Amino acid sequence: AGSSDFVQNYYINPLLYKVYTPDQFSDILVLSYAKFIQDLYELGARKIGVTTLPPIGCLPATITIFGSDSNECVAKLNRDAISFNNKLNVTSQKIQTRLSGLNLVVLDIYQPLYDLVTKPAANGFIEARRACCGTGLLETSILCNAKSEGTCANASEYVFWDGFHPSEAANKILSDDLLISGISLIS
Repeated sequence: AGSSDFVQNYYINPLLYKVYTPDQFSDILVLSYAKFIQDLYELGARKIGVTTLPPIGCLPATITIFGSDSNECVAKLNRDAISFNNKLNVTSQKIQTRLSGLNLVVLDIYQPLYDLVTKPAANGFIEARRACCGTGLLETSILCNAKSEGTCANASEYVFWDGFHPSEAANKILSDDLLISGISLIS
């Protein structure tokens, strides 16, 4: 379960958003998550790390698609991510209590990425609204590579590599934060 479930499935699929509220959809994802953790546990996993949703309303692609010609983060999408993250945390605590010997760590990706997006200069970035690849608004996956038309010359100045994913420089900052949070998984 993750940002793709919301951004590339729920928000653009009328078969989902006309049937379920974001809250109901997140309940479905959290139930699936709980089952997955249970299955991993039954297979012998005892140290599991899971990340929260990022601020999905701040991704270049979601601002382009859902931002109503604004360059600001889409507040509704971020509220949905926060709601999901709260459910993820509560569910994870319940699972941790129920399954003996399980070390389940929820790693917060929301706040660190939100900080990079809203205060890029404080973190050494020049651009947080557009991604490095192509137009910086929608492209992802095979449409993004060093030879893509319009790709920036220095990706380390951008928070996002493509319309959905942080750049290597942003991921370095995020991974350093996550490593500190998840140290109990490797010790």
